Amino acid sequence: MTSAQERKIRQTGCDARFDNLTRQLYSTDASIYQIHPVGAAFPKTAEQASLVIHATADAGLSITPRGAGTSLVGNAIGEGLIVDFSRYNRQITDLDLEKRSVRVGAGVVLDQLNEFLKPHGFCFGPDVATSSRATLGGMIANNSSGARCPIYGTTADHVISLEIVLADGRLEKIGASHESLVCEQPKIEKLVRAASTEMAERWPPGLIKRWPGYGIERFLRVPNDLTHILAGSEGTLAAIFSAELKISPLPHEKGLGLIFFASVAEAMQATVELLDLKPAAIEHIDRPLFDGTKGQLQFQAARDLLELESKPCESILIVEFYEDVAERLSVLQSKKIGLRTKILTEPAQMNMVWSVRKSGLSLLTGCIGPAKPVAFIEDAAVRPAQLPDYVRGLQSIMKPLGLTASYYGHAASGLLHVRPVLDMHSAADLKKFRQVADETSALVRQFKGSLSAEHGVGIARTEYMRDQLGNQLLEVMREIKRAFDPKNVFNPGKIFADGSERDGHQHRIDNHLRENFTRPLELPFQPVLAFAFKDRSFTSNLEQCNGCGGCLKQSGIMCPTFIATHDEVMSTRGRANIVRAALELRTNGHDPMKSAELDAALSNCLSCKGCTPECPSNVNLALLKAEMLHARWRRDGLPLRERILSNVDLLGKLGCLMPRLTNRLLGFKAARIAMEKTIGISARRSLPHYASERFDKWFGRHCRASVSAPKAFGVHRMEPAGAERHGRAGRGTERVEASESNALQKNRGKVILWDDTFVRYHEPHIGIAAVKVLEALGFEVSLVKHRRCCGRPAFSQGNLDAAAKLAKHNLDVLSSLQDSLGRRSLGEGGNTSILFLEPSCWSMFVEDYRELKIENAEKIAAHCFLFEKFVADLLAQEPEAGRFNERSANVVIHPHCHAKSLLNPAFMATLAERLPGRKATVLDTACCGMAGAFGALAEKYDLSLQVAQRLLDQIENQPPGTEVIASGTSCRHQITDLTNLRPRHTAELLAEALL
Repeated sequence: MTSAQERKIRQTGCDARFDNLTRQLYSTDASIYQIHPVGAAFPKTAEQASLVIHATADAGLSITPRGAGTSLVGNAIGEGLIVDFSRYNRQITDLDLEKRSVRVGAGVVLDQLNEFLKPHGFCFGPDVATSSRATLGGMIANNSSGARCPIYGTTADHVISLEIVLADGRLEKIGASHESLVCEQPKIEKLVRAASTEMAERWPPGLIKRWPGYGIERFLRVPNDLTHILAGSEGTLAAIFSAELKISPLPHEKGLGLIFFASVAEAMQATVELLDLKPAAIEHIDRPLFDGTKGQLQFQAARDLLELESKPCESILIVEFYEDVAERLSVLQSKKIGLRTKILTEPAQMNMVWSVRKSGLSLLTGCIGPAKPVAFIEDAAVRPAQLPDYVRGLQSIMKPLGLTASYYGHAASGLLHVRPVLDMHSAADLKKFRQVADETSALVRQFKGSLSAEHGVGIARTEYMRDQLGNQLLEVMREIKRAFDPKNVFNPGKIFADGSERDGHQHRIDNHLRENFTRPLELPFQPVLAFAFKDRSFTSNLEQCNGCGGCLKQSGIMCPTFIATHDEVMSTRGRANIVRAALELRTNGHDPMKSAELDAALSNCLSCKGCTPECPSNVNLALLKAEMLHARWRRDGLPLRERILSNVDLLGKLGCLMPRLTNRLLGFKAARIAMEKTIGISARRSLPHYASERFDKWFGRHCRASVSAPKAFGVHRMEPAGAERHGRAGRGTERVEASESNALQKNRGKVILWDDTFVRYHEPHIGIAAVKVLEALGFEVSLVKHRRCCGRPAFSQGNLDAAAKLAKHNLDVLSSLQDSLGRRSLGEGGNTSILFLEPSCWSMFVEDYRELKIENAEKIAAHCFLFEKFVADLLAQEPEAGRFNERSANVVIHPHCHAKSLLNPAFMATLAERLPGRKATVLDTACCGMAGAFGALAEKYDLSLQVAQRLLDQIENQPPGTEVIASGTSCRHQITDLTNLRPRHTAELLAEALL
C-alpha cells in the first residue's frame, strides 16, 4: 500500500488503521484461511462508510465488509481494506410493534437485538449458534438461518429493507417499497427470468435452507425486492450499513424431547420419522461433540442432566416444539424411538442443552492433539428425507481414508455440520482434505442439494460453484456482480472466480491456509508450564483458538477488556492471533519476545482466567501470557517494577514494622508522584494501608497454646481467650468472643486457615471474622508457620522461577503436616482441610502449582477449599451447624474471577440466604478491572475503570442499604475506590450474623 493510498483513506475522517497489529488481527476469521489486509476501517455513520468505501475504491484497493469475523469459509478476510461494521454500528431504532418491524445497525448482535425485543414479547426468528456475537449485517450477508429454520426460514425472509453503500460511495435504500437502483433492477430481473428453467432443473423444491450465491430464486418470486439479491451475497455486491427487519412474536411455550441413540444412522432415520410432528427444530449432536464437554465446569450441569456418564450413548436428537407442547411431547414419547427419551419443559434445563449444541464448533476443535475436526464440507444440505442416504454416502467417502467425523447440526433442515478429523499440518492429511472436498461436492450434486446452505461460499467453496451452479446460473451471478460492482471492488474472487489467476481460480479450498498450518510454530524458548488441564503443551493450547469469536460476547466473564472496549486485540481471539503472529515472526522487528504488537496483546490481559471456563476450546490466556513474559524476563532480566510487584508479601512485612509511618507516606502526594514516575504506580490509585497489628500476631495472642516447631502450625483450642479485633488501619478495635453456643458445638476437628498476604498485613479483620465463624461451627483453627506468599503476584508478572520457589516451599511445609488425628501427613493422604479467604491464592494452590509442576501439588490441592465453599458445603449437609440472627437485608455478591473459573458461584447466594431474612443475588459481572496490580499501573488505570463500569452499574442499580460482598481483595479495593461503599468478605457477613 502506498502512502498516497493511505492518505486518501485517512482524509475521509473515518477511523482507519494500517499498522501491523491491525493487519495481523484482521488477517483471519473463524476459518482455516489467512490473508493479510492493508488495514481496517471502523465507520461510525453511513456518511463515513460512504466516504471511506469511495476513497478506497478510488485508491484501487479492494474492500471486504466484516461483522464479527466468524466466517467459517474465509469470506470475512481479504487483501484490501477490511471495513468493520461491528464496533460502532450497534444502534436499534424505529421499533414498530404494530407493523412488527425494527431498524438495526449492521453491527447489532443477535443476542443484543433479542434482549431488546424480549420485554415487548418479540424476537428475531432466525437463531444462529453464534448468536452471542453474530451481527445482523453478517447474518444478512450470509443469509443465515440456524436451528429453527423449519418455522422461521432464513434471514432473507425477515428483511424489509436495507441501507447499502455501493463501491462508488452511493448510499441507497433497497426493498419492496423503495424505488432505487432503477437502472440495475430491470437488468437483474431480465437476467433472472431468463434463467428460471435452469433454476427449476438444478434446484428442485424441498430444500429448507438456502442455495449458494445470490438469492436469484427468491428474487424470481419477488422481482421488485433487491434485498433478496443482497441476502447471501457475502459482501461481494455492496456493504450493508443498516436494515429494517421483521420481528416475530415469542412462542407462548416451549418444550424439548431428547432422544438418545446407539448410532448416528439410527438418529438420521428417526429424524425422517419425526418430521410429521412439525417440530420447531430437530438438532443432532453426537459423541465427539458431547465428549468435548468432559471436565468442563460450564457444561457439567448439562452432562448431569443428560446422564451421559451413567447412560452412555452415541447420538442425541434435540426435538423442540412450540405451542401445544404437552400433547406433542406425549406423541413423541409414544413413538418409543431410540434407547431412551427425556422430556424437558423447564427453561433453565432447556437452556443447558442448547448451550451444548451452540458450542459445538469449539467443543469439537478443542480436542487434544494436532488433528482437529475441520470445517470445509460442514455446510452442505439435502432434503431432510435424504439424510440417511446422504450420511451413508459421506461415510463411504471417509472410511477408505481412515477418517472419523462429527455429524452434528440441523437435522430437521437436512443440514449436518460434518467435520472430518484432519491434521492440517500434515501433507498426507492435506491430500485427504482435498479428496474429501472434491468427492463431497460430487455427492451433493447427486442429491441436488446445496453445498453452501447457511455459512456461505467464501474461499472454501468458490472453486466448486461451476459444478454446483452450472455455466448459465454462474454467468447470471457474474452479470449481477457487474451491475452492482463493475470495478470488482467488493470481496473479489468470492462465490465465483474473477479470472485473476491463470487457472481461473483465485481461491481454492487448499490455498491461503493459515500460516501455522503451512509453517508450524517454532518456539524461541523452552516452555516451563504444564498446560495440565488438557493440552500438555504451549503450542497446542495456543492453537486451540479456532477464531469462532465466542470471546466477543457482551456477557459472562470472557473477555472483560473486550466487553469494555470492543477492540479486537482485547479479546481472547485477538490475543491468541497476536501471540501466533509474534512467534511466526510477523511482527515489527521480528523479535517475538519484545514486539510492540505482543505487548499490546499481553499487557492488557487481566489474567482473570475467564477464558478457561467460557472458551469451549479452553484457550488459557493467563498461562500463555505468563509463559511469554517468563521467556522475556529469563532472556532480558526482570524489570524493577515487576520485581517489586512479585514481592508484595515482603512489602507487607516491611510495611507492618512501622505501619503508621508507612501509611502516612503512602498518602503523601509527592511520594505518590515519585512512585508514578519511577515505577509506574498510578498516583490516582489508592494503595492498601498496613494494619497496626498483623493477623498472625493477633492469632498468636488469640491462641492459648501452640504446638512445637516440628508440627509447623499453631493450634488453638475450642474455648479461645478473648482478644482484640483490629480492623483496617486506624479503624479501632472490638472484642472477639466465642458465642455461648460454641461450647455446645461438637468438635469437628482441625482446619488450617491460609492467612494470605492481604489478610495478614492489610485486612486482619477478615481473618478474625473467619476464625470466629469456624470456631462457631466447631472447628479448631490453625495457621501455617513459616508459610510464604502463595506466589500469585510473581506468577501474574511472569516471574515463574520465583513463583515455583514459593510453591515448592509451601507444598513442602504442608506435605509434612500431620492430619487432625495426628496419624498421616497431608502429603500422605491426611484429612485436614486448608481454607483460603483469597480466591486468587486458592486458585494458585489448586491449579497453578500443578502448572508449575511442583511435587505433591495434586495431593495438597485435594485438601484446599475456598472458605465460603467449605462453609456452604457444611451447612448444606448440616443446616443446624450454625446459628445466625435474623435481619432483613439485600445482599449482592461479586464473585472473584478465579473462583468463577473453577466453581459455579451460585452457592454463594445460597450460603448468604442461610442467614435468616437475607435475600442474596450473585451479580452477572466479569473482572472488576483491578486484577491484582493491573489497576494500580499508571498506563492501565483508565482501562481498569472501563472494565469496572459493568460492575459499578450493577451496584448502583441496587436499593439503598444493599450489602456488597466481594471475597477478592482486589475487587474490594476497586469497589472502595470507585464508590462510597465498603464491600465486605463473606467471612465478615457470616461472623456478624452469628448468634
